[in-house]
Amino acid sequence: MTCASVVSRRIFSRIVSASRVAAPLTRAHRQPPTAVVRHLATARSSLSIEKFFDRFFHRRPTHHGLTTRAMSTTSVVVPHPPDGVTTTLLVVTKPELVASAPLNRITSGTDTNFPADRFDVKVATTLDDFPKETLDAAHGNPVALLWWFGDANVMGGVLRSRCAERVRWIHSGSAGVEHILNSQKEVVNHPSPMTNAKGAFSDSLGEWAIFASMWFAKKVHAMRKSQAAGEWMRDTVGMLKGKTMSVVGYGDIGKACAIRAKAMGMRVVALRRDPRKSEGDACVDEMLPLTELRRAMEQGDFIVLALPHTPSTAKMIDSAAIGAMKPSGVLINVGRGAVVDEDALVDALTEGRIGGAGLDVTAVEPLPTGHPFYSLENVLMSFHCADLTDDYHELTMDTFVEHARVYTGDDDGVEGGGRWNLVDKSAGY
Repeated sequence: MTCASVVSRRIFSRIVSASRVAAPLTRAHRQPPTAVVRHLATARSSLSIEKFFDRFFHRRPTHHGLTTRAMSTTSVVVPHPPDGVTTTLLVVTKPELVASAPLNRITSGTDTNFPADRFDVKVATTLDDFPKETLDAAHGNPVALLWWFGDANVMGGVLRSRCAERVRWIHSGSAGVEHILNSQKEVVNHPSPMTNAKGAFSDSLGEWAIFASMWFAKKVHAMRKSQAAGEWMRDTVGMLKGKTMSVVGYGDIGKACAIRAKAMGMRVVALRRDPRKSEGDACVDEMLPLTELRRAMEQGDFIVLALPHTPSTAKMIDSAAIGAMKPSGVLINVGRGAVVDEDALVDALTEGRIGGAGLDVTAVEPLPTGHPFYSLENVLMSFHCADLTDDYHELTMDTFVEHARVYTGDDDGVEGGGRWNLVDKSAGY
């Protein structure tokens, strides 16, 4: 392949990537990939590639005086407010968190990393708690919306009010956003970008995936039973070294699992929707598209699920996928319970067709009383506590503050030390 063709492919990749992830502030600015490519194809010969990218992806004026600027190391576009303009930050939370220490960091200005002079913070647990004049004003300073573990319906209410015209950025305090997107179509349809807390809890979930693997490899359950019975036991135990961990859903959580698996001497097979995003990843021995699910299920001694729940992933781990597992294989779920056909999993566990399951999540939570998972001895459950660290809210507040700094321009993306976890609203994560 010639150097020119390589450059052309990279240019096309940048065009498609930028047009997909950019979240401009008006409908008029939205450019589907085909439209952007068409602009390039019909551009006059005097229009350089540099000018083309500058025109479409670098810096453009928007209504209400805001600008969107591409972060220095990615194609993601951030809706920066103009210098000197205060953004009204509407925080939707629940009563017990209103006076919490993490939230106090931004309401009192005690967090020196938070650009307090750039935000006017207003906290509410119901729509009526927000000032009427704020909700009724279609014009004025920009508005940012933070979901801080409150009633998602309040988010929809804000976006049905006149101030929806001023909302420029939406952030979720949790990494999972399906509870918002599935119930609040106003959030999905609003043109402003949505970000989340991806990465805040990945380390703890990665640790739990290794813990669950070792629980089964070291036969901890059998040892605990003997201890409780006051009986001495001797048995062989397995090792993680040399075993294969198949990570289904190689995002931030999946990578955290892979890092720890490699440290234990394991072979890692990973699946993600677009394997190109992980090219050259030293933590992965084999990177596959999600269409190769069966192959990963067959190879894995430990299958770690780190998938979001979307229409395309619902019950993805069905009877056929479970049936492809090794008889000694262990299924570990740190993503979402609804991606597993739990009836098929119960059958496989009851009949001893797989080695076991480590479940941090289930399709219905709390899990109903009497569910077979409670009584099956080859099931380890952690009741969606694997990421519930004692500093849970502090960690996610750290992530929000990073995003706030990127939004105001205090940190311009990765080079500035910040992050911008753009949610694909159509994909659901």
